[in-house]
Amino acid sequence: MDASRGAGQCEGEWHTDFTVKLRFQEYRRRSIVPIAGLVLAAYYLMVFLPLGRRAESLDAPLQKAWQKLAVSLDPDRTNVVAIDFLRITNQLNETRQSLMTLENAKRQATARLQLDSPLRARMNGPFELVEYQNERSKEVDELGSLAKQQQVVVEPAVFAGFPEHTADVRQPALLWAALSAIDGLLRTAFQCKISAVHSLSAPLALTNALPANGSERLAEIPLEVEFTGSTASAIRLLQCLPLRAEELRAAGLVDAPTNKPVMFIDRLVMRKQSPDKPDEVRMSLRAVGFVLRE
Repeated sequence: MDASRGAGQCEGEWHTDFTVKLRFQEYRRRSIVPIAGLVLAAYYLMVFLPLGRRAESLDAPLQKAWQKLAVSLDPDRTNVVAIDFLRITNQLNETRQSLMTLENAKRQATARLQLDSPLRARMNGPFELVEYQNERSKEVDELGSLAKQQQVVVEPAVFAGFPEHTADVRQPALLWAALSAIDGLLRTAFQCKISAVHSLSAPLALTNALPANGSERLAEIPLEVEFTGSTASAIRLLQCLPLRAEELRAAGLVDAPTNKPVMFIDRLVMRKQSPDKPDEVRMSLRAVGFVLRE
């Protein structure tokens, strides 16, 4: 009986200890949960939120660029989110192709505007006024003789309009290019059977001031000329202006000047001379050539 009572007492004590331990573990588990919650809340407030704000600030330029790109692709829609990258790729390829075409056109234009070697050598060397005046007088004499052979009337104002060196000429080297352009224009006009040349001028001083930054590669050579001839002769002259010497010979002008530069029409006024001569026209022409600066 004492043995059974002792066994029961031991069993009761063991049960009590086990219950205490369970309650203590439950207390520890329940106390850890709020502490973990507080730790997570502190981590959220002190780490996660600042990281989120930082991520948003870093994402803002991307979102702005994305929106700008979307609007540039579709200006009529300001709330575009999706972007057609296939379309962008196609446009990029087209742009590259256009740039290649532009570069090829630039090379062809440069080759076409290039002056002949002797003229470039004169322009790149030191300008000698006496040499230029001698060449100018020589051109006047030769063109006067050629006009008589071709039965073309050249009024005195034409030869007086040949460019001269004055204090207003900012780039004297361009006088050589202007003289060459006048020679090519008049010789071509004579071969196109123009009947009369009334006036000529080359206003270099007004168009070719020295560039301030040195980035301008083209210098303009303007020629203003007034002449009379048949409609067919006038049209043929206009067609010959942008042609080089070899192209002029291919067009039938067998005596085309070998150093004729390419020229372009800037302004043109054509009017009938009189009712008695319905096929004759008087033309005021401003033609422009260009010199590549080196």
